[in-house]
Amino acid sequence: MNLFLVSHGSRDPRPLLELQTLAGLLSRQINLTENFTSNDTLKYPLIGTGVLELGLKSLHEQIEDFWEYGRSLYVSQLKIIPLFLLPGVHVTEDIPAEIEAFKQKVKAEEKSQSKSKFNSETDSQTKITLCPYIGSHPEMAGLLATKVTSVTADAWVLISHGSRRPGGNDPVEKISQSLESSCQVLVCTAYWSVSPDLKSKVEFLVGQGYRRIGILPYFLFNGGITDAIADTVNQFTQIYPTIKFYLTPPLGATDELANLILDLINFGEAE
Repeated sequence: MNLFLVSHGSRDPRPLLELQTLAGLLSRQINLTENFTSNDTLKYPLIGTGVLELGLKSLHEQIEDFWEYGRSLYVSQLKIIPLFLLPGVHVTEDIPAEIEAFKQKVKAEEKSQSKSKFNSETDSQTKITLCPYIGSHPEMAGLLATKVTSVTADAWVLISHGSRRPGGNDPVEKISQSLESSCQVLVCTAYWSVSPDLKSKVEFLVGQGYRRIGILPYFLFNGGITDAIADTVNQFTQIYPTIKFYLTPPLGATDELANLILDLINFGEAE
């Protein structure tokens, strides 16, 4: 079995570097675990990475390149893991469409090979699985809780990119409620691309009398948006000099996040 991690893509080089670091951490976790099984020739899977946008090739071409290499090693299974936090258009439409384009290429090639006397049994048994997106993992709130409990803030703003799809932001709202319950602290939600925004939520908390406010970015990696959030928080410190603001880093490439990915690999549903 081979594994392929898909992130959004960015002109900023940092997310790609963290994606590659995360792939390395995942590889180490797999090597250490006894719960990972593979029916392929390789004892441990190859792990590839790709981006949905701003890549040198389209996503289905990136997957194809990785698949071709794995097939040369007689690996017949491929699992694709979307590293996205919300079930927006990218997760529900764009990635499945790219995978379908890749599948059609595989089917056409295997059909052509089936007419050849050199066709192998492995080629006709290729299995492609799309795993759940990383933000769907039930323990995602637990990763954020460790950040909340590490700071003595009286109230928090959980800020996500946000989705315009109906119900697309429900996972963020649920995580906010979970954090509020488990950490025993007020947690509000804000979004970068839709309302309510960070500014309005901070104004609300200040108006309610909170003097120690935590800002929790619900993003995988550092990039342009997290930089902009940091700039906004710096502006808050000037506007409200008597208020203490705490800005935590995004999730980042960690062993804990790699463990969640491993869970999705083991329990992902085949298309």
